[in-house]
Amino acid sequence: MKRTENDPADTDCVVSAANYLEQSEFKIFSDAYAAWYGKAASEKQMERIFTGYLLENKVPVWVRNYARRRIEGFAPANEKENARIANNLLYLATVIAEYVLLGSYIVMR
Repeated sequence: MKRTENDPADTDCVVSAANYLEQSEFKIFSDAYAAWYGKAASEKQMERIFTGYLLENKVPVWVRNYARRRIEGFAPANEKENARIANNLLYLATVIAEYVLLGSYIVMR
């Protein structure tokens, strides 16, 4: 089994993928294994891996990768464009704030 990390975002990603696909989290794990390794895992092997997920929130890298790719298909088409616009506006707001602070500093001096 690949190295795993206990990141709550990974658990959320698995849950989201299961909800979007209307499948169980166990099915997500099984499909992820098949996609990553090119073969189905035995029932005992999947139970061992899935138990680690349930008890310790361990999400293997191959499950995280599979779940993220599956969720991407459900993102709105304009989401990337909206994110780019939001990042640009945030950058402009930061630049304006820096100039306001600089102006305040000069006036106070």
